Amino acid sequence: MVMRINKVYFKTEDNLNLIGLLHLPEEIKPSTVVITTHGIASNCLKYRDDVIAKLLTENNVAYFTYNNRGHELLNNDGSDENKLQGAVAENIFDSYFDIKSAMETMLKYGFKNIVLQGHSLGCTKTVYTYNRLLEENEKLLKSIVGISLLSMVDVPRVLKMYLGNKFENVINDLKRFAEKDTEDLIIEVNNSLPPVKPKTILRYLDNEEIDFFKYTDKNYKFDMLNKIKVPLFMRWGNVNELISIEASELVNILNKKITNKTKDINYIDKANHGYKNKEDVLASDILNFLAKNYLCI
Repeated sequence: MVMRINKVYFKTEDNLNLIGLLHLPEEIKPSTVVITTHGIASNCLKYRDDVIAKLLTENNVAYFTYNNRGHELLNNDGSDENKLQGAVAENIFDSYFDIKSAMETMLKYGFKNIVLQGHSLGCTKTVYTYNRLLEENEKLLKSIVGISLLSMVDVPRVLKMYLGNKFENVINDLKRFAEKDTEDLIIEVNNSLPPVKPKTILRYLDNEEIDFFKYTDKNYKFDMLNKIKVPLFMRWGNVNELISIEASELVNILNKKITNKTKDINYIDKANHGYKNKEDVLASDILNFLAKNYLCI
C-alpha cells in the first residue's frame, strides 16, 4: 500500500496559523486518525513519525503531524499580531488551542475517531488538553478514542537534572525578571539555558495542571493521568532517556498507580528519548495497541 501526504494549513481560535502533514492510505479512507504533538523545540518533520505513519497507513489508520506553537527555539507565529513563539517564548497553556484546532481540523476532514499522541513535552500538552476538554468541551472529547504518550517527562525534574546545582539560582533570577511584568522580555540568565521569557520556564513549576508527573514521589496519585478513561499507551526508552530512575522501575510504578483498565505501559530496550534506531519497534507497539483496542477500522 502506498502512503500519500497532504499538507494541511489551519488556524487556532487565538489566530495562529499552523501547518501539518496528513498521512493517508492511497485508496482507503480511514475513520481513525492519530494526531501527534511534538516536544520542546522540535517539529513535525521527524523520521520517527515517517516510520510510524507508514505502518499505520498500511493498516488503515491516518497519521497527522503538525508544528505546534512551540516548534524550534524561536519562531514567528504567523498571525497578524506577529507574536514570537517557540520553545523560549511560548505559553504552555496555549497548547490547548493548538491541539483543539488540530482535532477540529481532522474532524472536518471526515475522521470519526481521534487518538491524541504526544512526545516528550508534547505528552504534557496532550494530558493537559484532555483534562481541559473534560471540563470545557464534552462534544469534542467524545471523538477521542485513545491517548498515546511517548517519553513523557517530569518537567521540573528535567530542569533540575539539566541545571544541577545552578537550579535554584537560575529560577530565582527568572522570578526576579518576571516580577518586572515585561511579558515580551527575552533574557539570557546564564549559559545553562537559551535566551528565554522568564514566565515560559516558571509556568512549568509547582502548577498541578502542568506539573502532574511526579514519579519520584512515593505518595503521588497521578490524578491527571487517572482521569483518562480511553485506552492509554505509554512508552519510554532506557538509554539516555529524560527520566531520573531506571525505565523498568518507572514502568513498574506506573502499572501499579495508573488505574486505566486498558493501559499499555512499558519501555523499549536500547531505545533513547527519540527512539533512534528503534522507530520500527515503537511503530509496531503503537499499531498493536490500536489493533487490540479495535481502533484500526
